[in-house]
Amino acid sequence: MSDPNLITQRQIQDLQDGHERLRKADVPALYLPWSQRVLNPFPLASSGGVWGDMGMPWEINVIAFYCSVFVVGTNNGTNFWTVRLKDSVGTVISAFATSAIAAGVFVRFPPGIVAQPASTSPILFIDATATLSPGAIFIFPTVALLRTGN
Repeated sequence: MSDPNLITQRQIQDLQDGHERLRKADVPALYLPWSQRVLNPFPLASSGGVWGDMGMPWEINVIAFYCSVFVVGTNNGTNFWTVRLKDSVGTVISAFATSAIAAGVFVRFPPGIVAQPASTSPILFIDATATLSPGAIFIFPTVALLRTGN
């Protein structure tokens, strides 16, 4: 037989644990990462297209733009991609070119220079533009955000 006091103590502890989890969940995050699965490959024909658009439900500042890419086939100093993080009015938040990386290997770019969007509640998106004829590119973007508003 179980001791009723022991059962009651366990139930109280479970309630306290649940309360602690809820208390921690109510604290707003300061740095919010936004990450997408690897975007479908951008073929050469999609150069200049827009992918991965994301609206902001609160006011934010962009802290960093991290990105990993995989270029299939040709990629060199002549045939390469330029990947940009932009906002809805066309402000380039951060950008990099794949001209210095080898094709056929996933490469993570260090966070570049970050400009702030024109609005504190922007819509962000990825813009990939081909120079000459590089192979298709897979893009894995992550944006670190500082939530500044409600």
